[in-house]
Amino acid sequence: MKILRRYIAKTILSSTLMVLLVLIGLYTFMDFIAELDDLGRGQYQLKEILAYMFYSMPKRIYELLPIAALLGSVLGLGNLASQSELVAMRAAGISIQQINKAVILVALCLMAFAVFIGEVVRPSAEQHAREIRSMAQTGTAGSRSEHGFWTRDGMHFNHIKKILPDGQFSGVSIYEFDSTHRLRLITEAKEAKFDTDDRWVLTDVVQSTINEQGIEVRAIEHAYWKSQLNPGMLNIVVVPPEFLAVWNLLEYIHFLKENFQAVDQYEIAFWMKIMMPLSSAVMVFLAIPFVFGPLRSSPIGGRILAGALVGIGFHLFNQSFQHIGLVFGIIPWISASVPTVGFAVLAWYFMRRIR
Repeated sequence: MKILRRYIAKTILSSTLMVLLVLIGLYTFMDFIAELDDLGRGQYQLKEILAYMFYSMPKRIYELLPIAALLGSVLGLGNLASQSELVAMRAAGISIQQINKAVILVALCLMAFAVFIGEVVRPSAEQHAREIRSMAQTGTAGSRSEHGFWTRDGMHFNHIKKILPDGQFSGVSIYEFDSTHRLRLITEAKEAKFDTDDRWVLTDVVQSTINEQGIEVRAIEHAYWKSQLNPGMLNIVVVPPEFLAVWNLLEYIHFLKENFQAVDQYEIAFWMKIMMPLSSAVMVFLAIPFVFGPLRSSPIGGRILAGALVGIGFHLFNQSFQHIGLVFGIIPWISASVPTVGFAVLAWYFMRRIR
């Protein structure tokens, strides 16, 4: 029985890999065509586009894995069924529950692969891809938008216009408020560099002090800025939350909560990353009814088409419910888990009907 389980698992995994390669090739080609619109912008040439596409592949692998798991499982089990191998196994006394054990092995392998890609490979690769494109197009390491980004640190509100390639800030504005929420000090600096004392060194500083007597302006060459924002958090601030590792998301969520800022977007991204490996496993189990259920008499092409529609439907439902949760303020873990739980219930229902 162990030999048969390994054989079934190997067949499903090889089919999943083949489907994943086809999907990656298709999506990479479409992404390449889209990137050609920016060809010649700054120093963004064909070499940079190819490098950007290469480092963006882990992102596509991670996104397409649930669909590839479903289609690969349907294709693998369908091939076994079309060659009457599953019939021979059933005739030899092997139950569907025993076949499910091989499917569980595949699900565990895909879950481990999803965690590895999502938490180890994807964050650093996506960061590098964005740095390549940003440096080529604008000469900076990146920012939330063309107007920079804002952060809050206690009663300080900070605006950073650009992040330079060496991790320094360019165009820093710090707005300090008192306990009554009145603006008391505005500090503007040309650059900010993090030093060994866990503080930022500001250069070419202009400070405007606001009090009851008026506004006092002074210019100084250097000033020190103590902030919770450090170089280790730069990538968290610049990179969208869905591309961050789980531990970075937890760190930044804690930072935002300490400063009484909205965390829903990051919490949903956190729970989506938790549910992603489970989604791949659910897609594998959902493939079983396509082979043993109502579609067992359909040709392999029909089963693949049905599997593709279900996989695309899951992907769209998953993405849509994430945005619906943000708009209507649904609890983040519910927004992230409803699509996966819903399709898991669907898989369980159809598997219960298999005889």
